[in-house]
Amino acid sequence: MPSEGAPTSLVEAMMRKDIEKDTPPSQDFGRFSTTTFDDAIMRIMPDAALRNPACLEEYPSVGMFQERCLTILAELWNSPSAAGSFGTGTTGSSEAVMLGGLAMKRKWQLENQGNPERRPNVIIGENAHICVEKFAHYFDTEARYIPVSEGTNYSACPKNVRECIDSNTIGVFLTLGSTYTGHYDPIEEVSKMLDEYERDTGSDIPIHVDAASGGFVAPFTSTNENVVWDFRLPRVKSINASGHKYGQALLAVGWIVWREKKWIPEGLLLESSYLRGTQTAYTLSFSKSSIPVVAQYYQFHQKGLTGYCKLINRYLEIARLLSLELESTGYFSCLSGVHLPRQAQLCIESSSCRKENPAMNPGIPIVVFTLSDDAKKKYPVLDMSVLSDALHEMKFSVPHYTIKGWGKDGSDIEAMRVVVREDLTLEIMRKMMAVIVERVGNLISG
Repeated sequence: MPSEGAPTSLVEAMMRKDIEKDTPPSQDFGRFSTTTFDDAIMRIMPDAALRNPACLEEYPSVGMFQERCLTILAELWNSPSAAGSFGTGTTGSSEAVMLGGLAMKRKWQLENQGNPERRPNVIIGENAHICVEKFAHYFDTEARYIPVSEGTNYSACPKNVRECIDSNTIGVFLTLGSTYTGHYDPIEEVSKMLDEYERDTGSDIPIHVDAASGGFVAPFTSTNENVVWDFRLPRVKSINASGHKYGQALLAVGWIVWREKKWIPEGLLLESSYLRGTQTAYTLSFSKSSIPVVAQYYQFHQKGLTGYCKLINRYLEIARLLSLELESTGYFSCLSGVHLPRQAQLCIESSSCRKENPAMNPGIPIVVFTLSDDAKKKYPVLDMSVLSDALHEMKFSVPHYTIKGWGKDGSDIEAMRVVVREDLTLEIMRKMMAVIVERVGNLISG
């Protein structure tokens, strides 16, 4: 720390000089979080920034906005009774996952008192976000991993889940929209398997759905009518989602909703009374910014159901178009599965609500691609990391990563991922395609 302070303008200029070296957030196409907001949200931000949601007596508007957001989500996720459900806002899906897992563990502990030798375990797909693994490690729960590969459609197979569960299983974490490939786990099929397991053994094993991305995608598509993943399944006890991803809120806000309050065991809901009034809460955090919650409430009312439908389906259509264009080069194949057969007609300007082709594969609007088998054989010089670097030189961030053991015969997969958000226009998509094709040509020609 300097001994003396500096003029405001000098400090600001110094900081902006460093900030300008960053990749523009609007061109970071590896991130899921929203980067484009209208002027009204930006005008509301200063007021929201000064309000601490922990002080509900002083700032009742923030508590009201949060409760209304939770009611909207409970209805969106088909809660049997939105009034009977329970939820809370969090600092992101990571905290929400911790709360969901902790509730399942505490319930299991209360039902198994007097058996100290038994150790709880939790079922986690290899396609799960790292925060799910963190829960198991941080809260002393054995993690049992479900293998995921091309052969399982990059999702958790019910048969493999069945092989891992037992009377010590506190719950099963399933993913609605994997960050690796965008696929949905077959939640309804796993639920049916767990129903059969309970009939055979008497063990009632709950499902927590990590819908960090898919929770704000699936409800706004026609496939949601056929792909049952939410509280329509009695086996699903809790769901989380990230408001700052496809919920269109600012960083960082997560949401978790339980189908009924009884799924929060006694002892987890804690009272505090050293502020004005007495509060009861189930969170891992306390003081934080109100900005994301206020922004979420604004987006729900400004866009409404129709607005979210238009937005999400446009994202999906752009993802399908980019997938088709990548595969049409012959150099790439897509691991993500939301794109249509090649003969399908895509209407990028469509504004209809829940009108996309119901035959389309469900998934979140991301494009995950790798080198095609033919390209690998013909052009061994091709390197996905070089393509990622070429885009980075143009200030486009498209991450390159290795998915270990998910390929044929347990091979690794080198992949790149584009997350479709409001910033990814058709013009930018085609500009990125031109850079990729040009760099491929340069590599091939030497």
